[in-house]
Amino acid sequence: MIEHENVQVVPRLPFKYYSHDPLTSIDVAPHWHQGIELNYLVAGSTLKFVTDGQTREYHPGDIWAVNRRVVHSATGPSDATWDEFGLIIDDDFLQSQLPESVNWRITLMGPKSQKAAPAAYEEIRMHLLAMHDLLTKGVTDVTRLAILSHFYALLVVLQVHFTVPLAASDVNPNPSLTDTVMTAISRSSADPQLTGETLAQQFHVSLTTLNQQFRVNLQMSVNRYIRLVRLMAARKLLLETTNTVASVADSSGFSSEKTLTRNFKAWKGLTPTEYRQAFARYHKNGGNGL
Repeated sequence: MIEHENVQVVPRLPFKYYSHDPLTSIDVAPHWHQGIELNYLVAGSTLKFVTDGQTREYHPGDIWAVNRRVVHSATGPSDATWDEFGLIIDDDFLQSQLPESVNWRITLMGPKSQKAAPAAYEEIRMHLLAMHDLLTKGVTDVTRLAILSHFYALLVVLQVHFTVPLAASDVNPNPSLTDTVMTAISRSSADPQLTGETLAQQFHVSLTTLNQQFRVNLQMSVNRYIRLVRLMAARKLLLETTNTVASVADSSGFSSEKTLTRNFKAWKGLTPTEYRQAFARYHKNGGNGL
């Protein structure tokens, strides 16, 4: 099941701050939240970071973002000494201060972004480190102002250098509906009868309206999102179990092994069997494959 994270912001600040506990695993199960997330891997090893089923590798020194409502997870070697921290920006606050941010698509993705805009990338690093240092000392009236000064400057750099506008839409966004339906999909994706039509009936809207909301908020149709959640579930089972492909198909909500194979190959370029043979051994060694 893909969890929805209810983000609790720092008191009197418009974001959640997190810092990895070195005594715990770096692994994070698939989840999503409404706000934009910024991550800074200070030290450790190669971190496999999966967004909507696509794996990227990040290394110490890398900074990257996760866009709104994107399903993401992370894995890395258990013997590494990890130092990572980040922010999840309160989306209501962001849109109230920057209404245009509703159409932001953040493009900050580690070395690729550093190469494209090195000065801006280093400015992001500077602001994140300054906020991290201030937050670890405790938030007072004075440090709150200092933290906010870096936070607002950070938003400006993101907007200028690391965002692309989403396609214009005449649809009035209803993120609450999208969030509710995403949660329902996570809970029921193993049911092969679950479709966009059944969800539209369940939530008393037309399929057209539901698709419009998913395209505005997730840039994909509701049926495509259902298929993606099922594929991610199948991928997990292929890596973590020895179940037959037919059993994996049944457990993840596909109507048949043939249907799973067709969709999985279109997604990963490999059949489920080929994918398992190529990457299951990495998973057993603490990796997360591709």
